[in-house]
Amino acid sequence: MTARPGRGRPSFPRRRPANSDEAALRRAALKVGLQIAAAVAVVVVLLLAAAAVFIWVKSQPSEIAAHAARRGQQILLDTVDVFGALVAGGVFGIVLAGVVGALVARQAVRPLGESLALQRSFVQDASHELRTPLTVLNTRIQLAQRRLGPDSEAAGVLAELRTDSAKLAAVIEDLLHSVSGGPDIPETPTDLAGLARDVVADVAVLAGERGIAVAADTPGGAVPVAVAPAPLRRVIVALADNAVKYTPDGGRVTVGVRVSDGGRPPGQGTAALLTVADTGPGIAGPAPERVFDRYAGGGTASPAGRRSFGIGLALVRDIAVRNGGSVRIAQTGAAGTTMEVSLPLAR
Repeated sequence: MTARPGRGRPSFPRRRPANSDEAALRRAALKVGLQIAAAVAVVVVLLLAAAAVFIWVKSQPSEIAAHAARRGQQILLDTVDVFGALVAGGVFGIVLAGVVGALVARQAVRPLGESLALQRSFVQDASHELRTPLTVLNTRIQLAQRRLGPDSEAAGVLAELRTDSAKLAAVIEDLLHSVSGGPDIPETPTDLAGLARDVVADVAVLAGERGIAVAADTPGGAVPVAVAPAPLRRVIVALADNAVKYTPDGGRVTVGVRVSDGGRPPGQGTAALLTVADTGPGIAGPAPERVFDRYAGGGTASPAGRRSFGIGLALVRDIAVRNGGSVRIAQTGAAGTTMEVSLPLAR
C-alpha cells in the first residue's frame, strides 16, 4: 500500500486530545490506597486472631479460678464485648488507612501529573512547529516538479521525495493524536500486509548499503486491521530498522504477516500477526523482557555503529497496547531474533 503524492500542502486533521492524566492519576491514587488498606487489613486480622486466642486462653476455667482466688479489686469484661470492640476498631482502622493512603498517594503522584502534562505540551508544540518547514519542503518539491516537468530525469526522485514528505506529515499528525492516548481507529481498515511490503521497500534502500537483504513474507490478500496507517507504519519501521541495525553485513531481515486462527476454523482468524526476524547475534545486555522498556538499551552501539537510544521498541509497545494488541519476543538466540506484534483483525 504505497502512499500517493497529494496536491498542495500536507493535510493535518485537527484533533483535540482528551487529556485523561487526571483520571489516570486518581485511579493510581485509589489503587495505592486500596493496597495500603489491604496490607492494614492483613495486620488487623492477625492481631484479631492473636486477641481471640488470648481471650480464649483467659476464659478457661483454670484461669477464671486463678483470678477469683486473687484478692483486691478486679475489672471483669465480657469476652463478646471485648471482641466486638476489637473488630469495630479494626474495621475503622482499615477504612482510615485506605482514605489516608489514597490522599497521601494523590499528593505523591501530583509531580508525575505535572511531568505528563509537560510532556504532552512538548509533543504538541514540537509537532506543531514542524508543520511549517514541512509545508515549505512540500511546496518546493512541487515547484521543482513543475519546472522540470514529468519527463525529466529527476521526476521519479521528486515523486519519491513528495511521497516521503507525505509520510512524514502523517507521522507528525500521529504524534499529535498520540497525546490523547486513545486508539488509532481509522475510517477504513488498514491493510497490514500491503503496508508491510511498502515499508520493506523503503527499508531495503538503507539495508542495501550493508548488503542486508530485506524481504516481505506476506499473503497475497489483504490483512485488515483497525489501526491507522501512520502509527502502524511507525511500528513496522521501528521493528525493521531495529532488526537491520543489529544484523551483521550480508545478513537477512524478513518482515512477515499472517493471520492467527486462535484454534478457530480456517477463515475465522482472531488476530493479525506481524513478525520481524533477523539473523543477528540475539539480544544481549538488558533482559529480553525489558527490551520494550523506555531507555532499556539506551547508549549502546549496534554492530553497524549506530547508537541506540532505547526508544523505538518502547514506542512499538505503546502503539500496540493502545490499539488492543501486544508485542513480544517470539525467539532470540545465536541464530537471530524474531519480534511478534499481535493486533485485532478489523471486522
